[in-house]
Amino acid sequence: MKQLREATVEALLQVQQLVIASEGKYYNQPSIHSESGIGKHIRHILDHFLAFQQGLINDNIDYNSRHRDSEIENDAGLALQLIKQLIEWFNQPHAELKERAVKVESEISLKQQQNMLFDSSLSRELCYLINHTVHHLAYAKLVAKELDIQVDEVIGIAPGTASYLRQQSH
Repeated sequence: MKQLREATVEALLQVQQLVIASEGKYYNQPSIHSESGIGKHIRHILDHFLAFQQGLINDNIDYNSRHRDSEIENDAGLALQLIKQLIEWFNQPHAELKERAVKVESEISLKQQQNMLFDSSLSRELCYLINHTVHHLAYAKLVAKELDIQVDEVIGIAPGTASYLRQQSH
């Protein structure tokens, strides 16, 4: 579990880097090819972390719990505060961050509102958070590049891709 917590913090540090790089007028400016600016991707990522945290309290992780149009989409400072709090939370040993079974609720249909409840595990959901974060960082990095924001090339690279690239460089 310690490795997953550390990897989760690594993903949050990448989110933090992107927010810092895009602070100011570019934080939620949409690109030509996307209606979503960086701020909307950041808010979406952080919503999942908040749902995870709340789900540990409720014994039901509800990824439908979103804060669309919240100030985090427009205020990089608020996003940075929340990222800092999340990093601190994941860096502390918590009884609730020990491996256990969890329930996960998610909407599944594009045609109608339809939720399902799934059995999962804490480690599986941390892995999901990491992969979901990387996925949205990749999109947000494309927006950043289009807006001429300089970002670290490793942002938004999946762990497996990073391993492949390291192998290619040897």
